[in-house]
Amino acid sequence: MAKKSDPCEYCGGEVRTRRVTVDLRQKGRRCAFENVPVGVCVRCGERYYPGPLLERLAALAEHGVERARMVRVPTLDYSKID
Repeated sequence: MAKKSDPCEYCGGEVRTRRVTVDLRQKGRRCAFENVPVGVCVRCGERYYPGPLLERLAALAEHGVERARMVRVPTLDYSKID
């Protein structure tokens, strides 16, 4: 995880650990993970994800769905909207 003193590589702002929601699509499924600790630039909002965290989220998306609560999300195809 980015340390508090690591500057953002895009704008130079301070990167702090924040808990965010991460949407992940894998093998045709979409999973949302809440309260994920990631580095977030306080100036531009760029997120920094540690590699091991991304690997863990991918494994959970593939195998940990039985623990998830299911939420219906309305989905629109923008190309079919007048």
